[in-house]
Amino acid sequence: MNFMNPASFMEPRHLCAPAPWAGHIPFAFWLIPVLQPQTFVELGAYSGISYLAFCQSIRHHQLATRAFAVDTWEGDAHAGVYDNSIYEGLRKAHDPQYSEFSSLLRMTFDDALPRFADGSVDLLHIDGLHTYEAVRHDFETWLPKMSSRGVVLFHDTAVYRDDFGVHQLWAEIAPRYPSFEFAHSNGLGVLLVGAQQPPELLAMCENLAGQDEIRHFFAALGGRFERQVEILSLETTLRDAHEREVALTQAGELRHQWIEQQDQTILDLQRRLEQAAQHIEQQDQTVLDQQRRLEQAAQHIEQQDQTVLDQQCRLERARETIEQLNAQQAATHQQLTAAQQTLQQVYGSRSWRATAGLRAAGRLARRLGGTRAVAWTRRVRNAMRYAMRGDLQGAIARARVLRQEAIRSRAAASGEGAVRRVGVMATPHTMFVAHLIANALEKADMHVEICDQPPTQFPLDTYVVICPQMFTHLPPGEKRIAFQMEQSVSSRWFTPEYLKLLENSLAVLDYAQTNLAFLEGKGIAYPHTYLVPIGGLSDYGGYLAAHGQQMPGCDEPCDVLFYGDVNAPRRKAMLQALRERFNLRVEGDLFGPALRRAVASARVVVNLHYYEGALLETTRIYECLSLGVPVVSESSADMEEHARLADAVHFFPVGDTRAMMSAIAEILDQTGNAEQFALRQAAIAQAVEASEQHFLFMLYRALYALRIMDHGAWERLTQPMALSGRQLALSLPETPIRRSAFLQARPAGVEVFDGIRQTPGWIGCALSYKYLGQKALQAGWPRLELMEDDVLFPPDYSRRRSLVDAHLAEREGQWDVFAGLIAIVHPDTRILRVERRDDMVFVTLDRMISMVHNIYAPAALQMLAQWNPANVDPHTNTIDRHLQNCGHLRVITTLPFLVGHHEELHSSLWGVQNSHYSELIARAEAQLAAKVQAFESEALGEARG
Repeated sequence: MNFMNPASFMEPRHLCAPAPWAGHIPFAFWLIPVLQPQTFVELGAYSGISYLAFCQSIRHHQLATRAFAVDTWEGDAHAGVYDNSIYEGLRKAHDPQYSEFSSLLRMTFDDALPRFADGSVDLLHIDGLHTYEAVRHDFETWLPKMSSRGVVLFHDTAVYRDDFGVHQLWAEIAPRYPSFEFAHSNGLGVLLVGAQQPPELLAMCENLAGQDEIRHFFAALGGRFERQVEILSLETTLRDAHEREVALTQAGELRHQWIEQQDQTILDLQRRLEQAAQHIEQQDQTVLDQQRRLEQAAQHIEQQDQTVLDQQCRLERARETIEQLNAQQAATHQQLTAAQQTLQQVYGSRSWRATAGLRAAGRLARRLGGTRAVAWTRRVRNAMRYAMRGDLQGAIARARVLRQEAIRSRAAASGEGAVRRVGVMATPHTMFVAHLIANALEKADMHVEICDQPPTQFPLDTYVVICPQMFTHLPPGEKRIAFQMEQSVSSRWFTPEYLKLLENSLAVLDYAQTNLAFLEGKGIAYPHTYLVPIGGLSDYGGYLAAHGQQMPGCDEPCDVLFYGDVNAPRRKAMLQALRERFNLRVEGDLFGPALRRAVASARVVVNLHYYEGALLETTRIYECLSLGVPVVSESSADMEEHARLADAVHFFPVGDTRAMMSAIAEILDQTGNAEQFALRQAAIAQAVEASEQHFLFMLYRALYALRIMDHGAWERLTQPMALSGRQLALSLPETPIRRSAFLQARPAGVEVFDGIRQTPGWIGCALSYKYLGQKALQAGWPRLELMEDDVLFPPDYSRRRSLVDAHLAEREGQWDVFAGLIAIVHPDTRILRVERRDDMVFVTLDRMISMVHNIYAPAALQMLAQWNPANVDPHTNTIDRHLQNCGHLRVITTLPFLVGHHEELHSSLWGVQNSHYSELIARAEAQLAAKVQAFESEALGEARG
């Protein structure tokens, strides 16, 4: 018998501790090519050490096996109860390697039974709860599923402690079938329940003389892996102990710092109490004066609110009765009476500031007049109801939306595209960013003026102010776009005054998604914010020359240049190490032409963080790359946002001085090799060009949303930009909670598209689909898959998606849209075809409403591209209604729907929670199922007739 084939000597890719199964991995490697199962099922996968070994052998031998791991991943009486990290660790090892033929079924063993037909399983591994009753139940319930070639493996047949009962069941059933038992690694029973078995397995079970040799052989091979697992366990224990030691040390230092801070706080409080005692009499008089002013203000507010109610009465006379208005007026008077006692607190409260947009929107409505005023007033009153019923978060969200719409409406009233003169205010250390912005604006045919000192007056249409907290004199808020450049890893810049400055600006641009998430927690959030990542400038020398700033000559050459604040202790230590080995130049206060001359004189620039957990200093990196100089940089906390720099910048781990020295030496060696130097420069040029296109798109996206750029300029400037893939997820980077939730579940191959923004939000959504449809048609793609970032992928998405792809391929040319789910089934919807495939029902319809997860063929892409932005009626021209109204649409969907919809996420279009969609979707699925039943019944009747 040949049990010493090459498979027995394979090395496992996945080992973890604890893992008593490790000693049986060589047998698993050997068994797969011998048995060549069509279907393999493992009951009880835990961390996956056994399951991944089987999967590795399946992939290595290129078999057509379908593999399934069944487990709740919640633990049991023997494995213990554990958290979700075990499952996530297994997914991380499993999905990239084996997901095309393997599925992780998170359910009980009994729940999984209906998924498998009787006689379909060739190999079954039972390793769940090990009591006699549990393992006997598992064996007896799954035995009908076993094929004529079926083999069942039982782990822990050699464990006799506690209530382990596998050995008892094995003693009962082993005599009934050809069987073999390994004694090592807690024991493994091999039971041949099928009548048709490979000769190797029959020989193993029947050749009693050679069984000891087989056991010794596989025990010896598996012993190596058992020892490796023991080493992993010891290493984990050692690492945990070290981490606890470090944590205790840090906790002690923090406690000492906290005690010092508390002592200082006590002294400060004592001084403040002494000052307060000296001014009690003055404060008492001030309180009396404030009370009198509050009474006067309350009377004035009551008069103003009465005026507003009278105006609303005239505007909405057709829809509201006099009795309802009187009731609202009475309720308002009661609220005002209560407000007299707490008016001072209200004026200073968050809700008063948050609803400033609502009051501004109301004032705009009164200025508009007519039907537009009616619509505005209705939206303002609907938004105020959030606050009246205690939903402060809802009121704040609607206030932001209405505030932005009010600003956009005022801009539209003055003429869209009227902005033609833009000022860019920048400090000397951010002048490269100013050049980036100015270059982009000039491409849009705008007049641009750059200044590093604030002018006495602000006559231009709009000002982009980079690092606005650095200027003592600023443009008015309605003209000011603030470009926030500070790192949120340090809160020293984010004072109440700075946050108020940002809030009162026309908009806030930020270069990092991490910063946007931080600002959202401070109340500076979508739709007030825009992500505009810094990029490169491909022809920086040409730009400078065109603006009278010729590239200067070089200084004395140096190997390595560092420029920036050198006061950080971590920077000092690393620079000292560089100085001992290389010709290092350090500059702490260098800007403009002098800085560019220094960069041009260096063979490499090193980028070191000021803070340990800093974001990547993209301004410095892209300025150097735009000047053609290589960069060596510490990695950062937001590396996932900078994939395009991977080939252009040599990154090393944070604080790793040895790795930094090695990276710099490698770059310096490349500069002496013509071929390697050319490859490095090509990678730099490619990264600069790609990042420049991304910067331009994101800046134009913000200007278009702010009505600073008109639609014609938007289409002209973004027309050359290509899409990143044929599977795209529509998402707004300014909504970090939604984006983070999607990225955690994003399927392989799906790229994120930063959605176009307009006010109201549904117009921006439709413009995104129009843009993507045009791009796909321009590229000549046969189909484009688009999903939204609140899509929910069920556990069996990969398996069912493969069935969908096969069905669509067979029906090529016979469909226009595949819909992952449908939110509303129109009463006139007709079913054109019903087809059943495995456990899925494919339904072809003539219309649909839903954009959560769709695949578009060319005819549907044409419909997307033809959406008309001039029609601003949300009842007829939202993008899903537009598709429904186009007619002659052939839609394929499935029952049940392929995907779901996140309930807990807020809508980026309407500012409300998604939960109300769940009822719509459930109703649509039920209605569609009823239509399918009626269609099939009618077809059956016709066939019988």
